[in-house]
Amino acid sequence: MVFFQVISRLPLTVLYWFSDFLFVLIYYVFGYRKQVVLGNLAAAFPEKSEAERQAIAKKFFRNFCDLMVETVKSLTISRESIARRMKLENSEVLHSLIHQKKTVFVMLGHQMNWEWISLSIANDGIPADVIYKPLSNSFFERFMLAIRSRFGIKPVSMHTILRDMITRRNEPRVIGTLADQAPHHPDSAYWSTFFHQETDFFTGTEKLARKFNTPLVFGKIRKIKRGHYSFHLELIAEPSYQDIESGLLTEHYVRWLETMLREQPELWLWSHKRWKHKRETHPTEDEMVLA
Repeated sequence: MVFFQVISRLPLTVLYWFSDFLFVLIYYVFGYRKQVVLGNLAAAFPEKSEAERQAIAKKFFRNFCDLMVETVKSLTISRESIARRMKLENSEVLHSLIHQKKTVFVMLGHQMNWEWISLSIANDGIPADVIYKPLSNSFFERFMLAIRSRFGIKPVSMHTILRDMITRRNEPRVIGTLADQAPHHPDSAYWSTFFHQETDFFTGTEKLARKFNTPLVFGKIRKIKRGHYSFHLELIAEPSYQDIESGLLTEHYVRWLETMLREQPELWLWSHKRWKHKRETHPTEDEMVLA
């Protein structure tokens, strides 16, 4: 950890030299998950030419390498620097909801740089929690928790979020969630068409929002230039949700996410096998009779 703290204190201009070197190794030498990225892009953008998808992949890997050094920088980045590099747009919506003593879910995706979002929200004087997935590697677990605990942020494990919501139900705060991860149990997921593919999504955020009457805010990341981003906040839904069909809040998120990603596709984490799960289908009564 001390080594990374020392590296973190280097100026970002120097860290971006490391990023450029990493890009050459990852993209040209080792080809890290290159076929996975190109396969995902081919499935998501069949209307684009191979050259266009190659260009997106190349930009993605550059952003991915920048994300790694920016994450290390997060260990020591100053409040002034995070305010300058991650511009919050329409943060008044969060201040207003917190002033009303409400807990708020902010739903975003794995757009780079998602790690700076919670830092910028907390730096804006808003009490913030982040839901995180615990890592199996103890060193990197401590490393990420050190980042996600800065500026008064409280990391909450996805495995304990329900208990946390119950015990702190009267504590107004923003809870950030990366809602685009593929669930471990696709049979209990919400399924929707996402980039032309049947895709499974977590239903946890919607279920918690309904149970605890929590407003939903969506966040949109845009990369302005290297090391500089904007994060636009939009209030999407407020309780009560009694008259809204189950799954519609998640569907609204899916549609918003795809629209956002089409604007700057190179910012999303294409290196994961997003469509590794297949939806289970059950035969209809007619099919059972014919069988």
